[in-house]
Amino acid sequence: MPKVSIIIPVHNTAEYLEKCVASVTAQTLTDTEIILVENASTDNSLELCHQIALTDKRIKVLHIDEADLSTARNTGVEMASGEYVGFVDSDDTIHPEMYEHMYSLAKEHNLGLVDCNFYCTYDNKPNKYPYSQDGKVTILSAKEAATLNLREKISRVVCTMLYKRSLFETLKFPTHMYYEDRASTFLFMAAAQRVGIINKAYYAYYQRTGSINRSKNFRKYRDYALADCRRLQFVNESDFYTTRKERANAAYKSGNALIRTLGHMVACAKTKEEKAEIARLSHNVALIPQGTAIALKQYAILLYIKIWRRFI
Repeated sequence: MPKVSIIIPVHNTAEYLEKCVASVTAQTLTDTEIILVENASTDNSLELCHQIALTDKRIKVLHIDEADLSTARNTGVEMASGEYVGFVDSDDTIHPEMYEHMYSLAKEHNLGLVDCNFYCTYDNKPNKYPYSQDGKVTILSAKEAATLNLREKISRVVCTMLYKRSLFETLKFPTHMYYEDRASTFLFMAAAQRVGIINKAYYAYYQRTGSINRSKNFRKYRDYALADCRRLQFVNESDFYTTRKERANAAYKSGNALIRTLGHMVACAKTKEEKAEIARLSHNVALIPQGTAIALKQYAILLYIKIWRRFI
């Protein structure tokens, strides 16, 4: 059994794939398996996957006919045999010591999940580092880690995490959904029992033109809102939060984000169906726990939506 299975979903990224895989095969942790999950590409990605697999016996290629990132990840997990599982998007790259450091920390402290930092890299501007790079290592309880995730104090990106494979016996990534990491990584942290955080940007997140976070439309705003509904539901139902103050603290970011995103949806809705979907989703504002601090601008958006709903 390999120590780590590294799953790389591949969809129309032939231009970036070789550089991505090279960063994975160059890991100082060599006891790995690498699973390329090609999902319904229309370029030569599938052919390139097979060519790359000939260069390293650790590489396996899996093809599925469904173009969906989470489906590809979930399918890769089903094939994985490693003790731990990591994910790399096929247009990104990783630091050579990423998985060695994360796996060593996981084994030393018997962790269900380890999270590191990322940095954003662009074509025509300097790299951006959203989180601390002081190298500090922290061991957290599941509650502490999930709360920091919900509060957006640590990385919430699927690919910055190393997961014990057993977590996937009860959890999967939500399929056919943008922002699936926002909708799921807090759940993995909550199930992990113990979580390690490494303040080091091991993951290079390439912000290319046309990527999810650089273009928004109604569906993407809707999925962002749905992710925050899932987060708020967790806060309300989890045994982690037993007081009003704890629930309000954990819900702060998600509550404000939900209201803000509903405002964006109103601004770009064009069809009756889209407007009806906003009306349905807006009822989820009731999931925001009592006592949660709401920004004045968000209150204004809520008032606007209430008035707007009367005329749709």
